[in-house]
Amino acid sequence: MNEYVIAKYIRLSIEDDKTESMSIPHQQLILDRHIDELEIPNATVLEFIDNGHTGKNMERPAVQEMLDLVRSGRVHCIAVKDFSRFSRNAMDSGYFIEQVFPLYQVRFISVADHFDSNDYINDTGGIDVAFKFLMHEYYSEDLSKKVSSAMRLKMRNGEYFSKRRIYGYERTDDRRLIPNEPAASVVRQIFALALSGKNTSMIRDILSAERIPTPSQYLAAQHNMNTWQSEIWTARMVLTILKNVQYTGCYVSGKQTIKAVGSSSKNWVDESEWITIPDSHPPLVSKEDFEAVQALLSRFKNSITEKPVNNPLYSDTKSPRLTRMANGEQKANNPVYGYSKGENGTLVIDPAATAVIQEMYQLAARGLSVKKIRDKLTEACYPIPAEHIKLGKSHDITPSCRWTDKCVRGILQNVQYTGAYVAGKYLKNFETGRIYHTAQSDWVIIPDKHPAIVSKELFGEVQETFTSNREKRRNQKPRGYLLRGSIVKCGCCGYTMPYDGSTAMGIYRCNHTLADRDAKCHRMKVEAAQLDRAVLTMIRKQAEVVLNNGELSGLRKVASDETRVAQYENEIRLCVEQRQQAYERFVLREIDKETYQALKDDCTAKIERVYEYLSIMRQAERDRHAGVKSAEIAKRALSESVTPREIVETLIDKIFVFPGKRIEVQWKIADFTRAI
Repeated sequence: MNEYVIAKYIRLSIEDDKTESMSIPHQQLILDRHIDELEIPNATVLEFIDNGHTGKNMERPAVQEMLDLVRSGRVHCIAVKDFSRFSRNAMDSGYFIEQVFPLYQVRFISVADHFDSNDYINDTGGIDVAFKFLMHEYYSEDLSKKVSSAMRLKMRNGEYFSKRRIYGYERTDDRRLIPNEPAASVVRQIFALALSGKNTSMIRDILSAERIPTPSQYLAAQHNMNTWQSEIWTARMVLTILKNVQYTGCYVSGKQTIKAVGSSSKNWVDESEWITIPDSHPPLVSKEDFEAVQALLSRFKNSITEKPVNNPLYSDTKSPRLTRMANGEQKANNPVYGYSKGENGTLVIDPAATAVIQEMYQLAARGLSVKKIRDKLTEACYPIPAEHIKLGKSHDITPSCRWTDKCVRGILQNVQYTGAYVAGKYLKNFETGRIYHTAQSDWVIIPDKHPAIVSKELFGEVQETFTSNREKRRNQKPRGYLLRGSIVKCGCCGYTMPYDGSTAMGIYRCNHTLADRDAKCHRMKVEAAQLDRAVLTMIRKQAEVVLNNGELSGLRKVASDETRVAQYENEIRLCVEQRQQAYERFVLREIDKETYQALKDDCTAKIERVYEYLSIMRQAERDRHAGVKSAEIAKRALSESVTPREIVETLIDKIFVFPGKRIEVQWKIADFTRAI
């Protein structure tokens, strides 16, 4: 005979948590009582709980897990406290209860609604059930509208409601914003740097050099958050701060709205519908400074490359500028790295930069990759091109010498170092006023126009090497390695450590802080073979501990527990009968109301006490099942028939690598480590 499985489904939304009658323990108590009253012998009870999920949609983990079991035929009965616990959407409720569950012969019980699908064979439950579906849906939509309306009213009064905290401010008890030092001083510093002519990348470097905590780090420290936060300032972080009008004291809210009731997805609202209140809170920057910064940002944005539309430069009529380019007479305002301006705008070789460029080409001709050339330049402390130019102009800066792949590749592929004149890379769209990048086929290239830094033969040899390496990478089959799929993370900065198969052994390296010499994970790497061995050894040891755990030896010794469960169930049955008998005696006037009430309260107290004992035993049973599951996983991990890749995919979510080759493993299956 197949085992009869009953699924208890419990849902608690954020709003329901305020009501004691909707609490999870209360729902468990009601469902356990009703299931016991069903008196189904040898039934297995499964429990599915969605805590903090809305009932307006079915995108809930526990309900989806339960429905998967329904579709596989492993659930025979579903019990809920009321229809709203299962769903607050009338169409979803009707679809599953009237079509899906009957198709799979699943009995559906709603205790508070006195609904049992066994009582409605070949029937839908009538207008009463359908009306309840609609009432639950209407209640949810009406509540959502009232909450949204109340929140927008408070927003118009300048009360801060966003979950995302504004860096530089803190929220008071009455939901007002006040400056929060020292974050506020950092915001003022960023605006001051922008007004002095620094772009977002320069400001980023200054903040990083001064070791100023990032916004996420600062907010995490302020609110005692233990989650990982980025330690690296980025240009995007700086730009976000510079474009936030709330730093002028203007309150802004209502930028987004949810797509539908019960949905977590949001839509951006048109800017005209935003709630804005000028001078709502103390400003960190003046309105004049903010507008000046926006003008600078707009000027930078207008220089972004853009493909032209109907540009006059592409017509048959040549512009004077294009004519000068074609004749090699158009002079660049800023010479390319390696050259400086001589008389009449001619290019003159810069000896210091030339030595660096020639070394780069020699290394590339020997077959070194761009990454290795980058590392050698960084180790040699050569200033990068932008820093070299500033030092040549007597700027007071400390060079970072942070060479990048893009910079190295750009120099090694620049034909101007052979003495060729190149113009027309960037042209202006006269309709929009923006600068755009042209196709290489449209460039003007004139050989031997200025002194060469590298020979044409060496330049061609390096380009052939690039082409050959590109073809090899394209045709090379990806090497299989164990810890694929962004599993390996840097324990310091939190970014993925990509696998580098160019070495003989294969390594994982942290590239995120490669340019930051003071970072703890600067140039940190670990051999793939060593990491593989360490991870597999850890898995085997964990599995051995699980299998050798003495507590697991008694997992299947449940005969005595079954006897006690039967005793408790019998006690509950006797108490229910006694309570019923007391009621009958009261109706027949054999006892007075006070005596009946005392007998009823006594029986109810005993029933609740026994139910608590049963709840404890059922939790112990669940723990035993978890232990059995851990033991099965441990046996599978030690089995020779299972590949290491399958074991890793089953057990491991992330691996964090720290300096000193220390690693931490984040497991996918909590039960596996809990048993250990």
